Amino acid sequence: MSILKSKTAAIGWIIEPCFIITLHVKDLELLKAIHGFFKVGSVSIVNGKFAQYRVRNRQELPVIIDHFNKYPLHTSKMINFAYFCEILDLMGSKIHTKVNGFLKLISLINKLNKPIKNSVLDKLAYLGVLPVVQIELPILNKNPILNPNWISGFIVGEGCFTYFTRSRVNSKGNRVKDYTIVMEVSQDNKDLFILNSIKDYFKVGKVYTDTRGVSRFRLTSKDEIINTIVPYFENYPLYGHKALQFSTWIQIVNILAMEQVRTTDRDNKVEKLIKDLSSL
Repeated sequence: MSILKSKTAAIGWIIEPCFIITLHVKDLELLKAIHGFFKVGSVSIVNGKFAQYRVRNRQELPVIIDHFNKYPLHTSKMINFAYFCEILDLMGSKIHTKVNGFLKLISLINKLNKPIKNSVLDKLAYLGVLPVVQIELPILNKNPILNPNWISGFIVGEGCFTYFTRSRVNSKGNRVKDYTIVMEVSQDNKDLFILNSIKDYFKVGKVYTDTRGVSRFRLTSKDEIINTIVPYFENYPLYGHKALQFSTWIQIVNILAMEQVRTTDRDNKVEKLIKDLSSL
């Protein structure tokens, strides 16, 4: 939701609702596919680095709302979606054209995604005090039965295929690099339950929580990756740039698993693929 100064609005401010998906520009084609699916909104490149799919027309937003009513969100975004729908419903009754109604909407927007910046709230202060507004919120299912296609889509948006590097001196006195191959999905701690549900689905990996408020589902075992993750993605494939990342990543996994005796040739192949993965 954007809160904008307006010379034409009766109270001097307008609210512009918008549904946005932001990805790296490398996933531009994926957003175009999403645009093609919904057949509303537009896709654009932002600052040359990011791509965005936006639906801001209030006559088109019901297409998005109908979709998520039919296919509910699983994470805390479900709560944000409830606030978003309530705000749109209230705007449909034109309450935003009056000061009291506008302040009610601002109070709801302040609970949506991230709180409104203090600098914006300071500019709105002359209109009055924000009322306390409560709405009936959905109850999150903390033990959802996850559809595997949903998991793949979630990993496309929230996961990564990467590696850890450890440098050491071997028995011959040479410095070498050891690589640990990692599949990871990260979420804010408030969505820790969804990572546990993904772990329960795969029956491999571990979930970690750090002091910065971030939780991670992490998988590092080459055997578990080969025996569980590879067959899974063969049946429920990734899309977009993440599929390219996975393709390179799994080549590294296979080399490390099949060529366990360290040789110069093996190390050269791994180093090249690590560079390719880093550039994706």
